[in-house]
Parts: sequence; C-alpha cells; structure tokens
Amino acid sequence: MRVKDVYTPIDMNHWVSSMGQALNTEALNELRDLMGEALDEVLQTFIDYLPGQIEELNRAVNHQDANGVFNLAHRMKSSSSSIGAFGLASVAEEIEMIGRTGSTEGAAELLERLKQLYSDAESVVRAELLK
Repeated sequence: MRVKDVYTPIDMNHWVSSMGQALNTEALNELRDLMGEALDEVLQTFIDYLPGQIEELNRAVNHQDANGVFNLAHRMKSSSSSIGAFGLASVAEEIEMIGRTGSTEGAAELLERLKQLYSDAESVVRAELLK
C-alpha cells in the first residue's frame, strides 16, 4: 500500500486566508474529528521536536549552511502544515526557497518571524492538549 493511497492531504487552498495565523483552529478541529485522541500524540511530537529544529535552523543560518537551511526548513514546513500551522509552514517555505537557491541571505529575518509564529502555535497546541 502506498502512502498516497491512504493519506488525503488537507486542501491548502481552503485555508489560504489563514496563512498569517500561527495555527488554523478550524483545520485543527477537522483533524481532531478525523483522528480523535491520536491527534494528541501528533501535537505533542510537534511541540517536543520543533524547538530543536528551530535551533538547528538557527545554527545553519549562522553558519551560512544553505543546504542545512533548505533541509530543516523543508521538514518544518511539512510538520507545520500537517497540523494546520499554515502561517508557520508558509514562512518555513520561504526559508526553504532561500536555502534551495544556495544562499542564506534573508533567512535570519524570516527565522525571527518563524520563531514568533511557533510561539503562538505552541500556545494553541498546548491548550488543545488540555482539552
């Protein structure tokens, strides 16, 4: 069985208006309906691992490691979009594109925005875990 046979991605076009938000609560509610309590494990993993990835990304930016910037931002984009953190995913994608060009120029400024969005998303995720 292939992943695409069992995985139906959330329609990103439906959530375009929420790209500035740290976390789209409507998408999160949809995921809760689909996954039930299993979503808690996904959310906990998100808040357990993303801070470390942000720190790794920070080091990659500081060391002008474009390949590291690309790879780390790509992972953050994927994990963020999977829980409805579309604003976070959008900024991660911008950073990913910078790394893809072989540069890190401009990534530091976007990284600061990403950190703020993560902080906002983390608050929503922690509240969701308390429900």
